[in-house]
Amino acid sequence: MNDGGKNDPLPVKSQEQAEHLVRGLVDSLAEEYGLKVDGKTVHKEFRDCFGKEGESTDDGRFDLTYAVRAALPEAEHGTAIRAMRKRLEAQGYKISGYREDKTKDPWALMDAKGGKDNLVVSVESYMPPDQLVFSVNTPCFLPPGVKQQQVSAPATDTAPVTPKDPRLALMAPTGPASPENPFG
Repeated sequence: MNDGGKNDPLPVKSQEQAEHLVRGLVDSLAEEYGLKVDGKTVHKEFRDCFGKEGESTDDGRFDLTYAVRAALPEAEHGTAIRAMRKRLEAQGYKISGYREDKTKDPWALMDAKGGKDNLVVSVESYMPPDQLVFSVNTPCFLPPGVKQQQVSAPATDTAPVTPKDPRLALMAPTGPASPENPFG
């Protein structure tokens, strides 16, 4: 019986391995343009993963959303993202979104998916305008040593959980509010 790929084997990684994988990708992209990410801005979230139709199990499968910022003068955002784009394409990523348009917000951005680990990557201009934000989402991983459970469709009244976008956590104020800028 064909289940549409619902029970295909998941890649196996521990949470530590998943985080190491993501941090390595972000660091390599930042280094492509001579940047260093700000470890104080890291936002990471491990979540239980769900199937396309909301299927769930209790075998420990998880995914990771990870975001971090790096300081870079706004005038260099486009050049930096172009260099990172070339790096990702060389590693087998497909670019799904790209923009350099100062009339848009964010004005510089790139979205990609793929590589050998099927990661979803986004790099974009960030406010204040002297920062880039790197965001990565992993596919669903099964922890090492765990037997993958078979899943079935959820009950009709069960809705899939929509994961939070890790970039939203980085949009909090960066400093104390002031009369000129109530947002920080």
